[in-house]
Formats: sequence, structure tokens, C-alpha cells
Amino acid sequence: MVECTDKNGIMDKERIDGFRSAFAPGETLFWQVPAAARERMAFYSENLPRLFSEKITAVFAVSDHYALEFMRFLQEQGIRVPEDVQIIGFDDTLASRESVPALTTIHQDAALRARTAIRRLEALRDGTPCDAGIVLPVELVERESTRRLPCQTL
Repeated sequence: MVECTDKNGIMDKERIDGFRSAFAPGETLFWQVPAAARERMAFYSENLPRLFSEKITAVFAVSDHYALEFMRFLQEQGIRVPEDVQIIGFDDTLASRESVPALTTIHQDAALRARTAIRRLEALRDGTPCDAGIVLPVELVERESTRRLPCQTL
């Protein structure tokens, strides 16, 4: 599993940490991709052989934007999603539903996130104590960019 992000922002770090918690140590490989689109494309090209040499089966991106961009890159290289590599995004954007194949993603209620942020800002403005660590519920939305893998016996 490869995780892709362009920065170590708090939200990206928390998304990656949450995703990693589902795997044993060493089962994931972290890629911090460049922020600029042109540099990301070069990065993807340079690291593409590594995907297959390390037998990566799936890529988790910290946003649907990065997941969809990487999926388009792979498709342009003749790599099939999900047959050759599976891709998972985060945000459940409209584009994730309309991509081909449709992107498996993590859904978070945007309205709840906005209401929570506004309440926190109001509390800060008013000098009211507020919880520093807020965890909002998420849900996996399975679509066509992932598939069931055969079970491996030990």
C-alpha cells in the first residue's frame, strides 16, 4: 500500500495515521509527492517502477484530487485500475463518482465538518474553552477503483 500526500499538514497527517492504523507495521509505504502538478507527474514517472517491484496492490491518497490525478496518470501508462493497482481517495467529491472507474473513497459529512469548524471559531472568538481534538465520523464508499483480493494463506 502506498500513501500519497503533498505535505504533512495536520489533516493529511491524521488521515494517513488513521489509514495506517488498519495495517501492520511495514505494510504501507509513504510517498510525499511534490505540491506542483508538473513535479508530481515527474515524481510519478520516476517512481512507477517501484510500484511493481515492491508488489504494491493499492494506493491511498489523502484527497480525491490526488487519487484521481494518479489514476489518470496510471491509465495513460496502460496500467489498469483496479486490476493492476487499486486506488482509494478521501473526501467523496462529485468527481470521484463520475470518474472511470468510479473512485473508492472515504466520505466525511462536509456540512458537519463546516458546522463543527464554525462552532470552534465562535468558541475561540468568545474565549470559551473548546475541545482541541475533534474526530468526525467517516465512512468507506466502495466503488470500482478497488476490488476484492484473493485470501492468502500463511
